[in-house]
Amino acid sequence: MSKIVDKSYFSPNVVRLEIEAPLIAKSRKAGHFVIVKVGEKGERIPLTIADSNLEKGTITLVVQKMGVSSTKLCSLNIGDEVTDLVGPLEKLPISKISERLYVLVVALVWLRYCQLLRL
Repeated sequence: MSKIVDKSYFSPNVVRLEIEAPLIAKSRKAGHFVIVKVGEKGERIPLTIADSNLEKGTITLVVQKMGVSSTKLCSLNIGDEVTDLVGPLEKLPISKISERLYVLVVALVWLRYCQLLRL
């Protein structure tokens, strides 16, 4: 489990959380994200890593209260722990996706667009 070491508010619905995660802080790069889960039956939430501090071994997440899971995460206080924290993860580049799958998706979108024009 990863402990929350700092918390501040940008607005009533936007919270900045600094979470203890030395391995993630060490290996993260720009554009990487983590998967966060609060509670054993909580939903997995993907969140972009806003910043990291190698000296403290922490990462910074900015969370907007939108639904149940993000509200639970924002309600945690300094010293509380996040149930699961996985990362750093990165977006899969389109070049690694099968070319045939890409062509199929484009064709399906085009067909749907043509159907909408007829309506």
